[in-house]
Amino acid sequence: MGNSKRKPLLRHRKIIGEAIRHHRKEATLTQEELAEKVDLNPKYLGEVERGEKIISIEALLRIAKAAKVPAGNFFCGL
Repeated sequence: MGNSKRKPLLRHRKIIGEAIRHHRKEATLTQEELAEKVDLNPKYLGEVERGEKIISIEALLRIAKAAKVPAGNFFCGL
C-alpha cells in the first residue's frame, strides 16, 4: 500500500528533473555551471535531474532565473 502512494510522487520528481535538465541544456549550461550559479551542490543537482531528490521551490526559482525560463515550465506534464 505504501508503494502505491509513493509512485505518483516519484513520477513528479522525474518530470520536474527532466524539465530542469532540458532547460539547463537549452541554456547551454553544464550541471556544474548551473549548480554554481544557483548555489547548489552539482551532485545534488544531478540527483534532482534524475528524479532521485526533491527540490525546494526556492531552488527551482533560482534555476528558472539562471536558465531564463518561466518557473511554470518545470511543471508541464504534471
